[in-house]
Amino acid sequence: MDLHGARRARRLDLYRSRLNERLQATRANLVTLYEGGTLFTPDGTKRGRSLLKALQLLQRAGTRMEELSGTGLLPAPRASERIDALYDEVDGLFTRCDRLTGRGTASVARLPRN
Repeated sequence: MDLHGARRARRLDLYRSRLNERLQATRANLVTLYEGGTLFTPDGTKRGRSLLKALQLLQRAGTRMEELSGTGLLPAPRASERIDALYDEVDGLFTRCDRLTGRGTASVARLPRN
């Protein structure tokens, strides 16, 4: 049994689930802004731009994870330094996304409506 390979696969699965969770939450926040009509207020517009930027960062994280798994355009890296660098980059993208989406702070549902 390849224990190292199993650990790599588990780590990739963990990061994929984190990515999917953030994507779903960010999209849900955008839908809430739109359906509630707050997207068309100054605060809602600013929040909407932040959410769109967060989606771009999550797409970049998804590309890096494709690279890690070897399902993207590039083959999967073999050097542990490159693998660690990619995971560090994904962690940084998640952190930036969390700041933009206000993860752990007030909900977009609490923005004032028209």
